[in-house]
Amino acid sequence: MVMSIPTGKDVKIVSAYSGKVLQANGPGDGSVVGQSWNKDTDDALQRWRLILVHGLEHQYQIENADSGMVLEVLEESHEAGARILLRKDKDGAHKRWRLIRVSDDEYAIINVNSGKAIDVSDASHNDDAVIAQFEYWHGPQQRWRLTTPDVSTITRAVITIVRNERVFLPIWLRYYSKFFQAEDIYVLDHQSTDGSTEGDGFVRIPLSQSIFGACWQRDVVQRCQHELIDRYDVVLYAEVDEIVAPDPRHWNLGEYIDRFNQDFATCQGYEVLHMKEDEVPFDHTKPILMQRSTWYHNPSYSKSLLTRVPMLWNGGFHERIDGRTNSDPRLYLIHLHRMDYDICLARHRERGRFRRAQVDLEEGWGYQNRIMDQLAFSDWFYHDSCTDFPMQPQPIPSYWRTLV
Repeated sequence: MVMSIPTGKDVKIVSAYSGKVLQANGPGDGSVVGQSWNKDTDDALQRWRLILVHGLEHQYQIENADSGMVLEVLEESHEAGARILLRKDKDGAHKRWRLIRVSDDEYAIINVNSGKAIDVSDASHNDDAVIAQFEYWHGPQQRWRLTTPDVSTITRAVITIVRNERVFLPIWLRYYSKFFQAEDIYVLDHQSTDGSTEGDGFVRIPLSQSIFGACWQRDVVQRCQHELIDRYDVVLYAEVDEIVAPDPRHWNLGEYIDRFNQDFATCQGYEVLHMKEDEVPFDHTKPILMQRSTWYHNPSYSKSLLTRVPMLWNGGFHERIDGRTNSDPRLYLIHLHRMDYDICLARHRERGRFRRAQVDLEEGWGYQNRIMDQLAFSDWFYHDSCTDFPMQPQPIPSYWRTLV
C-alpha cells in the first residue's frame, strides 16, 4: 500500500533494517543523531516533522519535535561517512532533504547538498550505531519508513485454547499481554481443573466436550476466529505453546501488526529443544530462551495464523484448506512444546488421560501427544520432528534470548 509523505505533523523515522527509530541523542545544538528501540514511548526526541521548503516541491527540512532544530550534514560535507546532527540554524542546502520512495512504504533520505543518503553505518543494530551519509546503493540500512507515533487505531485480538495448562498459559499470557489488552485476549477453556484459567487478564470462554478431536478443536477455534474478525481488524490464533514474533531486530509483535495489511501471514516454524544433559530444568522466573540454546526449523509449524480475513484451516491449523500460504521470513512461530523434557512428558501424560476421537486414533493425528512410555518418549523427543523433515538443531541467535 503506497503511503503519502506526512508533512507538518509528528512522525517517527524507522530503519527498515534495524527496526529502530531515528533519535536525537540530546536536545542541544550540535547533538548527533542515533537510533533506538521504540518501546511504546512518546519521547519527543524520537519524533520528527517534515517541513516542506517554501517554493520547492520535493525538499524538506526534518525538524525534531523536542528541540525544533533540524537535521544537517556536518560542516556541509560531501564526504562519505560525514555525521548527521541537529542545528538551530535552518539555512543551507545541507539542511534540506529529498525523500525518494524506493518501495511502497520505504524511502531513501537524500541530502540536497551532497546527494548522499542517511545510512546506519556498518548496518549496525546497536543503539550507538553511527548515523551518517553515504552514497545510495539501495542497502537496507539506507531505507526508512515513516510512522505516526499516535496510539494505533488497528483493533486486534488473540485466541488460544487450553486444558490444564498451568505451565504454558502463564507464559503465553505474559508474552501476548504486551501487545493485546485484557479484553481482547480470548482463552477457550476446555474443562480445565487445575486452576490455571481462574485468574484475570483475559476473557475466558468455557467449553464442554467429552471427547477431544483435532477437527472439533479446529471447528471451535475457527468459529471464534470468524466471530472476532467481524469486530477486529486483525485476529491472531496461537496455541498455548506457540509464540508468534517477528525478528526482534526489526519490530516487536505490536509494531508488526500496526503495519500488517495482508489477508494473512504465514510464519516460519521453529521448535525450541531442551538439551537435557547440558541444560537445567525450566525455571519460570527466567526468560525461556535465556535457558535454552538450541532450536530447529520445523516447516510443519510454518502456520498461517495472523489474519485480516475469515480463515478455513485443516485440523491442527498447519495449513489452510486451500493450501495457500503467504510466507514472511521475518515472522516466526516459536514452538515451546519441547522446551523442557520433564514438563513435556508430564504434559503428554495429562493429555493421555482424556478420551481422543476415534478418527484421530485411526489417522494418527496428534500421535506425539500420546507418547508416554519413557523410552519411546525420549526417542521421539530428540529424533522425531513429526514430519518428513529431519531435525537439524542449530543455535538460537542471541538477539532472540530475551523475547520470551
